[in-house]
Formats: sequence, C-alpha cells, structure tokens
Amino acid sequence: MEKDADILGKYRSISNKLKKRFLKRPNIAEGSEQYGALAKGLQQQECPQYAAFCYLAQARCEHSLVNSAGEAQSLLDAARNFVTAENDSVGLKCPSFQEHITAAINCYGHAIRVHTENKNTSLAAALCLELGDVLQRLNKPGEAMAHFQRAAELQSQSPLDCLVSLGHVATCKIQCRDYDGALGVFTEMAYLAQESGGK
Repeated sequence: MEKDADILGKYRSISNKLKKRFLKRPNIAEGSEQYGALAKGLQQQECPQYAAFCYLAQARCEHSLVNSAGEAQSLLDAARNFVTAENDSVGLKCPSFQEHITAAINCYGHAIRVHTENKNTSLAAALCLELGDVLQRLNKPGEAMAHFQRAAELQSQSPLDCLVSLGHVATCKIQCRDYDGALGVFTEMAYLAQESGGK
C-alpha cells in the first residue's frame, strides 16, 4: 500500500511541476524525462498498466514540445504496456471489461495518426501490423483484419509488403469463416503480383 502511495505521490509531484504558474514557465522537457523514468521503474516492478499511464503523460509532454517522434514512441510504449496488462489478465483468467486492450488500441491508433501526419507511412504500417498481430493472438480476427487492411493501404507503394499484409487479411477472413471474402483477397493478391511482376 505504501508503494502505491509513493507511486501516486511521484506522479502528482511531476504533474504539479508542470502546472502553469504566474510568470513561471514549466520545464516540460524535464517533466517528460521524469514521467519516462517513473514508467521504466513501474515496468521493472511489473505494473504495466501504471507504466502505460506514465508513458501517456510523457506523450502529452512530447506533444507540447512539438516532438512528434518522441510523442509516437511514448504512445507506442503505453500501448505495449497496456497489451502486457491485458495478457496478464487473460493469463490469470481474470474477469474484465477488456479495458486494457481498448486503451492499447487507442494508443496504437494515436501513434499511427502521428506517423501518418508526418508522412512516415512505413512506420504507421508497421504499427498497424503490430496491432493486428496483437488482436489476432487475443483471438479477435475480425478486429485484426481492419488493421491489416489499413497496413496494406499504407504500403500501396511497396507491392511485396502490401502482399504480406493482404495475406494476413485473408487469414483473418478464413478464421472468421468468410471464405468468399478470403477468395476475393487472394484474387486481389494475384492481380497485384501479376501487375508488379510485369514492371
């Protein structure tokens, strides 16, 4: 219990330093570093959901500093910690509202948007694939499919990568027993391979 109070105290202390005060600008870069350090400490203590919240706070700092790369990385760290928390709950067979995976999807989505806005489509596509893989492992092929499809769209300039992503879409459709849909994707892949091979 003391440990929990200590963590909350540290988090509040960093947050208080970042509040705007009359004629005094907060040191946002320092706050970002402190949130990151607190998050790493929480990861070592195997408290992934708390670490994720610290990474989210760090992402807000990086956004304020207009550091899109730092913001995206913090969001990704938060997402991965929420996934770890979800896997822990599933492994322990704990009843839940799947709030950790919902939070992870939101963090991945935000990081993908940051990369897309900064024209880093290959990084955005990689995160779509990572999220799709996470959802597939959690036996959610219907949800995973949409993210694999998004990855394929982002990889339109790279036919080989696009084919791999479309292969994942087809696999999800088969898992969902949508065999007609899977056949449609395989047909699309054949056309794409033919088109790309002919260049």
